[in-house]
Amino acid sequence: MKRTEKRRMHPVLKVLIAVILISVIVFAGIAAYVYFQLKGAANQVFDDEFSSSTSELRETEVSFRNQDPISVALFGTDDDEQRNESGMGQRSDTIMVVTLNPNTDEGKIVSIPRDTQTEIAGRGTVEKINHAYAYGGPEMAVDTVENFLDMPIDHFVSINMDGFTTIIDAIGGVTVTSQDTFQQSGYQFTAGETYEMDGDMALAFSRSRKSEGAGGDSGRQMRQQLIAQSIAQEILSVQTITNFNSILDVLSNNVRTDVPFGELNALRSNYQEPARNIERLTLEGTDQRLDDGLWYFLPNDESYNQVRNEMRQNLELE
Repeated sequence: MKRTEKRRMHPVLKVLIAVILISVIVFAGIAAYVYFQLKGAANQVFDDEFSSSTSELRETEVSFRNQDPISVALFGTDDDEQRNESGMGQRSDTIMVVTLNPNTDEGKIVSIPRDTQTEIAGRGTVEKINHAYAYGGPEMAVDTVENFLDMPIDHFVSINMDGFTTIIDAIGGVTVTSQDTFQQSGYQFTAGETYEMDGDMALAFSRSRKSEGAGGDSGRQMRQQLIAQSIAQEILSVQTITNFNSILDVLSNNVRTDVPFGELNALRSNYQEPARNIERLTLEGTDQRLDDGLWYFLPNDESYNQVRNEMRQNLELE
């Protein structure tokens, strides 16, 4: 089994999604009291409706217990009331792919812009890549990402945007050093300055791309991944344990994955180092209005081939 008026979603979802895998690795290894609380939350998070089978691009099934290199697609969805009432599906306006290789202790992460033009798997149409989730949920979205990157996707994690500011506030905020000087949503950020951010400030920091000095899409992606690393560090800290219940509530209400709870201990044991050593990759390209009147992101061939090759190499496919 393979897997109108435009309203922009907060792209900062990349921040929370990127840290979910690291978070569950950490959570799975904490003491017994926390373990049993996590088990209940993890059972709510596990989405058996879209439980993944082995990708058609895999010759054999991968296993956390065997320490196989794995890939995870990370989706941020815009599950808002207006779309639910109108019967429209969730759009994955944030898409990232992570590869983790415990043999080399290396991780790779790349963001796929929501407007990337590609073929939608199972429909035969060429559209924006974020439409796949709306048409067929995580299964069609995973298949579409597989086709786009020409690599297997072993698991998925999706998160509702509503949980972003809540989880940052639940862990007591994040500490981030800005690499750019720009303004966003009433906040001033200066290159080289370190900031203690609550959820709202982190949202402003992560969402800017058009502001002067923000660095466009590549600058935004870099800031989102900086926030992701800071969230991971906070979750790893001892102080965070005092907020564990509230963090679990946020995760269970906003996160879905096909990684079952029974696999989390093997994930924690075997993938912690590559999860800590993630290299950020950037897919370069241009935004263009095409003949259908819509704007698309078109990756350039050199950048696409480099990203594709590095991700495949980290999975030991090449």
